Amino acid sequence: MSVRLRVLALLVALATLLSALYGALMSWADDPLDGVARGVTAGLPISLAIGLFEAYVVDGPAGRRMRAAPFMVAAGSRFAVWCVAILAGLVFMRSAFPDVGEAGHGYAADILFSFALIAVALSYLSIDRLLGNGNLWRLLIGRYHRPRAEARIFLFLDMEGSTAAAEKLGAPRFLELLAGAVLDATPPIRAARGEIYRYVGDEIVVTWPIARADDAVKGAIATIAALDALAPDYTARFGVAPRFRGGLHGGTVAVGEIGDVRREIVYLGDAVNVAKRLETEAGTRRARLLVSGDVVASLRDAGLRARLTDLGDIPIIGRAAPLRTYVANT
Repeated sequence: MSVRLRVLALLVALATLLSALYGALMSWADDPLDGVARGVTAGLPISLAIGLFEAYVVDGPAGRRMRAAPFMVAAGSRFAVWCVAILAGLVFMRSAFPDVGEAGHGYAADILFSFALIAVALSYLSIDRLLGNGNLWRLLIGRYHRPRAEARIFLFLDMEGSTAAAEKLGAPRFLELLAGAVLDATPPIRAARGEIYRYVGDEIVVTWPIARADDAVKGAIATIAALDALAPDYTARFGVAPRFRGGLHGGTVAVGEIGDVRREIVYLGDAVNVAKRLETEAGTRRARLLVSGDVVASLRDAGLRARLTDLGDIPIIGRAAPLRTYVANT
């Protein structure tokens, strides 16, 4: 099941369950089972409509303009769509159960509950997008309040020729180009279940658990290919196109929270540093993607292995022993 379908299924199941519980509580004195039926009748279509919108519009190609808009504009647009879905779902439920809320106060309570739920959900999703998908939940439950060791893969993606492009375009125009490239790089990264760790200048740093080595290699190749495919559009608009190269390496790192007025989750360890060194080495060798032997050893897809050419052991700056390295045929 794809990431989008998993998120959609989770959203629909959770929202429908909450609606069923709300219906049961509101009808506890009369007929709780009837309340559950009403809750499901309203919650299922509402959550399905909102889930499809979030998964296939907001996070899809059609939502690129919305994701690029100022935060309040993007959040307001999503809020408007959610409101329409909620009101349509409540009208549908009322048509299916015409005897509900004959005094009128029931409808008001339903609307109040729905809008309270939408406010919490939209706030959570918006803040989570700002912090990085999944990080808000990790901070809330204190998963990394105490540093812990994890085996992870890191991808460093760097824009080639960025200095020349910035000089040609000027800083504001170059930043506009870079922002567009980051937006276009995000869908293939997320489709491969990658977590965007941070942006450093013109670099995108992505991470996966080591068990998802296949996803990491596929995601890296797909992201580079997606940006290459958009080169004509960028060239027509800016006169230059963003061309990215990358380095992939995995290993055990320390993960923990850091900061006071600005809190974030950080990864420290040799695996992060070596991934960056591989990206630099890719530039030296005019390669698009270098993958360490440690990542290749974790691959399960034989077809994916066939897309990697063994370069042998190569020296890595700051590392005593050479590193077995492969170049991806992108």
